[in-house]
Amino acid sequence: MGARYAMKPDKAKLALVFILYFVGAKLGVALTVMPEGIAIIWLPNSVVLAALIRFNGARYPAIAALAMAAELAADWPNFTAIESLLFGLVNVGEATLAYALLRRWGFDPRFVSPADLAKFVVAGPLAGAILAALLGAAIYSFFRGSQTSYAEFVRIWWFGDGLGLLILTPVLLAFPPFGGDPSAPPLTLTRADAVIWAAAAIALVLFWILSDGHDFRIHFGPVLLLPFVLYAAARYPHRWVAAWVAMATTALAAAMTHGRNPFGTPSPSEAVIEAQEFIFIMSLMALGLASLLSQVRARSRELESANRMLHALNDDLEARVQQRTADLSKANQQLATLAGIDPLTDLYNRRGWFEIAQREVARARRGGHGLALMMIDLDHFKAINDHYGHLAGDEALKRCASLLRKAVRPGDTCGRYGGEEFVVVTPEADFAGASALAKRIVDVVHDESIPSPEGMFNVTVSIGVTILAREDTGLDEVMRRADAALYEAKSAGRNCFVAIAPNPEWKRASPK
Repeated sequence: MGARYAMKPDKAKLALVFILYFVGAKLGVALTVMPEGIAIIWLPNSVVLAALIRFNGARYPAIAALAMAAELAADWPNFTAIESLLFGLVNVGEATLAYALLRRWGFDPRFVSPADLAKFVVAGPLAGAILAALLGAAIYSFFRGSQTSYAEFVRIWWFGDGLGLLILTPVLLAFPPFGGDPSAPPLTLTRADAVIWAAAAIALVLFWILSDGHDFRIHFGPVLLLPFVLYAAARYPHRWVAAWVAMATTALAAAMTHGRNPFGTPSPSEAVIEAQEFIFIMSLMALGLASLLSQVRARSRELESANRMLHALNDDLEARVQQRTADLSKANQQLATLAGIDPLTDLYNRRGWFEIAQREVARARRGGHGLALMMIDLDHFKAINDHYGHLAGDEALKRCASLLRKAVRPGDTCGRYGGEEFVVVTPEADFAGASALAKRIVDVVHDESIPSPEGMFNVTVSIGVTILAREDTGLDEVMRRADAALYEAKSAGRNCFVAIAPNPEWKRASPK
């Protein structure tokens, strides 16, 4: 039944069980028993059931013994000790059976759903009260005897006990010391509530005065109290509904006990039956409606919480999507960059270099700036691979790429054209500056020593140089002149550069 109902009762709580049982029995006799000896509602058994539920069965022997002691005290001197003890056993057995069923069925004492109310009605007012009625009527008939039949005793006992459990147990479980939620908000009344309850108070007074109808020839029946009970069920939490039901029941029982006749002119026994039927229907309607609305409100709160969580998740998801989109865009940029990079030399590959060189050519033509282009070939590269191995050849390519990056200007772009060939585009460069850069590259490569398992070795490069002419329409024409210059450099013995101007004149560097 939940951890909040699992604490053990201390001595004060156990003493309270005795006191409430005793008071409930005395009130039952004084307030809810007709002069003819017919009980409308019996209250003390609710104390035992509420205590068992509240403390989850802890200290059961003490609770049972205190209930029987209270029965002895309340019955004296109207019943003998043996009669009182037997009645006490019946009452404790009734509460025990109801508690065992409720515990087995997973009953929630807060009556949070109509299913909890249904479990309670079946376990208490039906199963527990019927068993007590069968046993109690037999005991009463055996010791007292009566013109009333056993079946009539069973009905009287059953209805009295069942209504007592139905009316008082929810109240005891809803308020301290046997229940109540300390975190529950206090009852708040609106102006409309104040008007309704003022009308309810007037209705109670009119019910007391006019319930008999003999003096004023106006009959004010208890059904006129029903709208206020239903209003409470629709408006307030379950515990306040249970309290209002108990209040309306008390008013009805008190009126009948004091000689009023709110149901017209039937016999006393018929009046009791009608009162019990009315109380039972009123209680089920009010408690059922309160439980249903409690469940609806709980589901509504869960839905609101789920919606808030969903909005938070959506916001988080949107933020994640934006972050992932930014990461993906960055990754795509990196991939695009990597797609244009040669993995061995870390220079631009042919595709990446071409894209940059084409943009530089277009920019130079628009602005009228100079532009130079070089094609560089690593001399006798096949011989290096054959003699020193492919790893040494790869190292030679990487060293040449590193020397190129160091030799060129920051705005120049180097690339691996394919195999052992490299290309360089130098924006805003003239014929003389490009030639000087080519010579510097030839010199630094020639001076570099490269390690290998076979020992240190040196490499050389041949370079073809040209510049952008005014009549050139694109990169292809510049590339063809640079390629022709490279061919001339190889024919001249390699380890040199040849620079070809756009006009028929050309200049060849001397081999080293």
